[in-house]
Amino acid sequence: MTAPTVQLIQPIAADSTAYGPYAGLLPKELGAYEAPLFTRRGAQHIIDDLHRDASGLSATWEGESLRFTWTTDYLDTNGTEIVHPDRHGRYAIGGLWPWMEWDEDLPHTAGQRAFADGVREASRVGVAGPPEGLRHLYDQGRAEAQSLTLLPLLTAVPAGCGEV
Repeated sequence: MTAPTVQLIQPIAADSTAYGPYAGLLPKELGAYEAPLFTRRGAQHIIDDLHRDASGLSATWEGESLRFTWTTDYLDTNGTEIVHPDRHGRYAIGGLWPWMEWDEDLPHTAGQRAFADGVREASRVGVAGPPEGLRHLYDQGRAEAQSLTLLPLLTAVPAGCGEV
């Protein structure tokens, strides 16, 4: 009998960038080119950051699937990869850039920190919460993490959570 796979939800980012954080569900420890699972909202956040970066890698939605396309500015040859959602609507995104744990020591906005705290604290009850004015981003991080687990929320998410 094999031991069950431990799944970890944590805030992650593309290596050496200030983008993110993204709530990622990891089947094991984070390896640079692993494919963590993301909600559709998390995948859209990744797409928005890719387009902001203008690195030669872009992504578009094709119905429920996600198509990554790159040019020789990004890799040695032009290419494309399609990511289909799993049966729970989560997207395994990886292999095109290295992932890293979201680094608190890098310069980030207060909003990014609030979101990351929400992801980390999604499974905890009675946490202090974010500074004034950042509650919506904190709650969005908690909601993203909870959506990845497929478990019911421990606490109610306020109306409008995650709306930008």
